[in-house]
Amino acid sequence: MNTEMLDSRLFYLDPWLKEADVVVKTIEPVTDRRSFVFGVMLSGTIFYPEGGGQPADFGFIEDKRVIDVQEIDGEIWHYIELQDENDRDSLKPGSTVHLRLDWPRRLYHMQQHTGQHLLSAVLEEEYGIHTLSFHLGTEYCTIDVSAKDPIELPLMQIETQVEAWIGRDAAVLVHYCPPEDISTFKLRKNPPADEAVIRIVEIQGYDCSPCGGTHLDRTGQVRALKVLSLERYKGHVRMYFASGAHAIELMSKAYEDNRAAATMLGSSVGDISTRLSEVLEKSSSTEKKAKRILVQYAEAEARLASIHAGPTGILQFTLEKEDVDWGTMLCKAAVSLGRPAIASCLNDSTVIIQVPAKARIPGLSKIFSEIMANLGGKGGGGEAFYRASFASADIAKQFAIKAREVLERYQTQG
Repeated sequence: MNTEMLDSRLFYLDPWLKEADVVVKTIEPVTDRRSFVFGVMLSGTIFYPEGGGQPADFGFIEDKRVIDVQEIDGEIWHYIELQDENDRDSLKPGSTVHLRLDWPRRLYHMQQHTGQHLLSAVLEEEYGIHTLSFHLGTEYCTIDVSAKDPIELPLMQIETQVEAWIGRDAAVLVHYCPPEDISTFKLRKNPPADEAVIRIVEIQGYDCSPCGGTHLDRTGQVRALKVLSLERYKGHVRMYFASGAHAIELMSKAYEDNRAAATMLGSSVGDISTRLSEVLEKSSSTEKKAKRILVQYAEAEARLASIHAGPTGILQFTLEKEDVDWGTMLCKAAVSLGRPAIASCLNDSTVIIQVPAKARIPGLSKIFSEIMANLGGKGGGGEAFYRASFASADIAKQFAIKAREVLERYQTQG
């Protein structure tokens, strides 16, 4: 960046500037974007172009919505979407136009970016953990840091230290330096190379970092910062966080959700985890009891089916509404009695086949895969278990009939 660039970048001269009048320098159609998208270059701009992990500002040029802002070869281009080509008449080169910033979006970016500097400064100064990259998103922000494991980051302690700096309301200062003066600052990261003017953002008395983003005037304007989660990422740790009004909104919503959960659990907000642990333990115990009862029920159904099928017959179950899990349990119960079984789960158009491991039947996959494929089914299995799903219950019934015929044939041969 050079001095001439700085003069036209009104978002640097005053990041709180919401409106301005400037002159149109160029307007051109953009061929690689949607129809009637035009790029506009202005004599000056309040719109920050995407870069350095910070998204572009949005807003309006006159009544034309700015949908993107990019810096290309040192020039800032504003992309607007028009109704048709004639709609650009009010944006002729040389004409004065009024700019209006999407201020809530800009303030969100400023709070997130200054919050990131503060978080990165605490990590660097107090723990020797470096920030490797930064991304500012619409729901949360992320920084990738040099820690190898989330356990290296004591979150409560880190957040307390960040909150202390927010409470100090330290000034956030911006310095513009030629490269030869950069040594007067203790920088947290290296400055960009080949720049005529280097922009330094300082949290007074604590942190200095080269940065091209828009920032608040004081740390107190960050208001709050909350680390949302940590995860291992490419050999390092990725931190998810939110700052400012958005962090307060997320924490308020989390509290309301916890309060609603506490009401459902019949506990206070502070006792949710204890009460939830009790509920889960009871639920697990109930689930185990229910499963034992289902197993006993399946065994009873299998014994009843074996009586009707005779001493050597195949046990066949036709289930109108029950799911595949129940069909599988019935087949397993039948096999425990030493009997082959077929369960047709019509609600899922699925057929389960299972035979005893010692049955004189070739591998089920070998004998049923072709039959299934001919009926347009999908599935598979192994030596003693096979599962096939079909487009309809009627086709599943056809497969079950053929499966029974095949099993009976092998039993007769045995």
